[in-house]
Amino acid sequence: MKVKKLVSILLLAIFALILCGINNPAIAETNWPTRPVSIIVPFIPGGDSDFHARLHARFLETVLGQPFIIVNVAGAGGTIGATQVSVAAPDGYTVLFYQTGALFTNKLVESTDLDHNSFAIACIAMYDETNVIVAGADAGFVDAADFLERVRANPYRYSIATTIPGFSFYTVIRMQAAGNFRLNIVDVGGAGAMVPSLLGNHTALAANAYGVFRQHIENGTIIPIMTSAESRNPNFPDVPTMKEMGLEDAQAPRAGFFAFPLGTDPAILQRLADAVRIVHQNPEYARELRESFSMEPFFLDTPYVQEFLDDMWADMARFRDYLNQ
Repeated sequence: MKVKKLVSILLLAIFALILCGINNPAIAETNWPTRPVSIIVPFIPGGDSDFHARLHARFLETVLGQPFIIVNVAGAGGTIGATQVSVAAPDGYTVLFYQTGALFTNKLVESTDLDHNSFAIACIAMYDETNVIVAGADAGFVDAADFLERVRANPYRYSIATTIPGFSFYTVIRMQAAGNFRLNIVDVGGAGAMVPSLLGNHTALAANAYGVFRQHIENGTIIPIMTSAESRNPNFPDVPTMKEMGLEDAQAPRAGFFAFPLGTDPAILQRLADAVRIVHQNPEYARELRESFSMEPFFLDTPYVQEFLDDMWADMARFRDYLNQ
């Protein structure tokens, strides 16, 4: 995605949150929901997608007056759960919380035909630039410079935990292409399996959102190496970016979204989007997001979703050949 265009979209989203906080608009008029809503998370519990879905669900229940029940349907890098939603009845009571990283990577490696056009997407509810490469403390990596020196001198020697196919896999492939080195990529399943893999010395490295590893980074059992963000994150400012380390075009952001089956009433999409916007204005939501995953609230309303996701797809699609080597 072109940087100037992305910045414009990010500023638009921030401005919309501020403006809506001032005006405090009502949510779209429809009687939905009148009963509990199932949120399908296509990964095992304990990962970042699961965290974001559960955090939203708790606040959405307060806004909309009905329970939002998390259902984890893991498998095939998110494809099984996503497929389940794509073929569900478009009645508003089955909604997907998914993220572009996994959705687009699965399509690029041709494990699914699903993309953002396969769903009725209500809103973008997460924008994540916190992906990091980390190492187990016992692996002996000192810092990013030491990491790059060792992996370039020893192709395929060091194992890295990912989800294949999945965004962590894509992040590693994009990093390798930019840095001209090769790791031993290991599929350990979802994000929830990465910490045990590192702490058990089954893999030396892992790639995922900073929040997945945060507790163990703070106690010293996992070491952050570098982040794939455009610039350093103020919540963990000591971690350098890949770009700083000379890895140009290694940035790997992703967006999380709520999506319904195609054919769902647009009023339901807008009502959920309006409710998510209200959630993001809640200081308690922002605090929990920041303290748990070192992220800031990000909301993009229904009318702006298509162009935003089209651009993210175009950026990731440039790495199709690398993913399929």
